[in-house]
Amino acid sequence: MIKKDIFKKDIREQFRASARDRIYRFIMADRTIKGAIVYAGRMVNEMRANHDLGPLETLVLGQAYIAAGLLTSGLKGKNDRISLNIQCSGPVKGLDVESNGYGEVRGYLKTGRIEIKDPEKLKSLSSLFGAGFLTVTRYLEDTIAPYSGQVTLLHGSIAEDLANYFLVSEQIPTGFKLSVFFDETEEIRGAGGIFLQALPGADPSKLVEAEKIIQGINSLGEEFSKGKTPEEIILKEFSSLAPRFLGNSRIEFFCRCSKDRMQGYLKGLPKAERTDILEKGPFPVEIRCHHCNSMYPFSKKDLEALFR
Repeated sequence: MIKKDIFKKDIREQFRASARDRIYRFIMADRTIKGAIVYAGRMVNEMRANHDLGPLETLVLGQAYIAAGLLTSGLKGKNDRISLNIQCSGPVKGLDVESNGYGEVRGYLKTGRIEIKDPEKLKSLSSLFGAGFLTVTRYLEDTIAPYSGQVTLLHGSIAEDLANYFLVSEQIPTGFKLSVFFDETEEIRGAGGIFLQALPGADPSKLVEAEKIIQGINSLGEEFSKGKTPEEIILKEFSSLAPRFLGNSRIEFFCRCSKDRMQGYLKGLPKAERTDILEKGPFPVEIRCHHCNSMYPFSKKDLEALFR
């Protein structure tokens, strides 16, 4: 992966931002509701830079990254993965995001730019999705085949449609809060999310209370921009449910693509295609990873040696 440097070679700030980006797992309501909260400022900023996104595209894809990051809290194996795929008729067109047990998140929008006629009149993101489907797929290392479930988009909101997926497909009451906060110059100042899910034996009244609390949190990203920590927010907002933290781990915009992997792809092309590339170019041949937008150039000399 080739990351764009958003820190302008300031190693100290890079380490500070990396230390802040974490996912915190907790349990509450007498161990009948599990949850996670993620601080994702660096992840979303790096995602934006690598994919060269405008504010609207950053908001949509950023929420999907945060959701995928939160879902890593339920992965047990380091090689486990979970993917979110949206196909829709609206200007978003769709998106594909995946995360793994290492806390690595990658993915992309199906369109480089979300085209809308009057951005100033946009009141909510729901009109950007239109009709479509949300598919959630788990790739678990101890199972033979991946498990996949799909629901119709009902809300045009990643948070609400994911909650609906878990209720319809897995019969588990679940709640999400996803937030990307911009300042007046459209720079990201805070990003993060909360995930809550009922465990067996959960009291319905406690679930209703938790749902009211999570919906009452206006802008998690803005709270982070003011210096609030994930622990402070959970302990304050959910105090009536006595939350207890279990641990925290890394979350990062990261893709395992590399020039070596791209070489393997090129080497696997049929002989006729390899010959055509060498004869017609143009050079350098550029192979781009759609998951992270890293671009790998290959000169004619590189390809002659590779195809030899």
